[in-house]
Amino acid sequence: TEAVDASKLVDLGSSAKSRNEYWGFTPDSFPLNARVWFPDAPGPFPLVLIAHGNHDMKDFSDPGYEYLGRHLASRGFILASLDMNFINGGIRGENDGRGWLFLRHLEAWREFQRDPNNPFFRRVDMDQIGIMGHSRGGEAVGHAAAFNRLTRYPDDATLTWDFGFSIQAVIAIAPVDGQYRPTSRLVPLEDINYLVFHGTHDGDVSSYSGLRTYHRIRFSGQAPRFKAAVYVHRANHGQWNTVWGPHDRGPRSGRSLDLRGLLRGDEQRRFALVYVTAFLEATLKGRDEYLPLFRDHRVAG
Repeated sequence: TEAVDASKLVDLGSSAKSRNEYWGFTPDSFPLNARVWFPDAPGPFPLVLIAHGNHDMKDFSDPGYEYLGRHLASRGFILASLDMNFINGGIRGENDGRGWLFLRHLEAWREFQRDPNNPFFRRVDMDQIGIMGHSRGGEAVGHAAAFNRLTRYPDDATLTWDFGFSIQAVIAIAPVDGQYRPTSRLVPLEDINYLVFHGTHDGDVSSYSGLRTYHRIRFSGQAPRFKAAVYVHRANHGQWNTVWGPHDRGPRSGRSLDLRGLLRGDEQRRFALVYVTAFLEATLKGRDEYLPLFRDHRVAG
């Protein structure tokens, strides 16, 4: 893939020199890298992108969703776990950049689908797209959905684009909210299927921030859409990603957390498997038999 210029969306601040030396590139040359799991069949298959949130930039976060990738590929989806490690670490105000990067990845996938020499030629259903994000990535999916309908960057109209992808499903996992505010407003969202879930024992994002996004979403009635929010008892922030683990904010953060009340990591991730799968089956494949799960969790049995 070709590099993309994110210099108007990401400011590395005082750490720019050391970060650019470490990575070997600057924000005007960000790479589009991802780990991909896909069915061993001709397709076409719905495409789902997932992006991690903020973490130690040297401790790569994108492998941490392999459990979702393998499972969704077995169900007839393509999952790409996006590498955004180069905008992790001690920088702020980059969440609009994370959202924009989702859409640049989708541009790359559109070309894969069209290229007869690409392994994904005609294997991607670009009419059925889902995007997922965890932590800062969980806020960024909302920005991606909003930017997808615009033609210019709200903070600098000289940056233009023409995305218009068929994003049908948006999933936010323990998201933050409001780190990017165009014209000092929270990003508005309309006519998207939206799922958000958050753990009661989240030691990083200590309030259910994703509910604010949930309440902002409006439906015009032009097409059937739904939104769902789930509060997961004893789930923490990091165990949704196998790299992050149970020590929210990291073992050297100076915070003392009692881990005895947490769900086991495999139990927490099983919740994610059940709800993510059900949501994507309902929104990208039209399988309405999964909808009752979002009204009452007890039907999962």
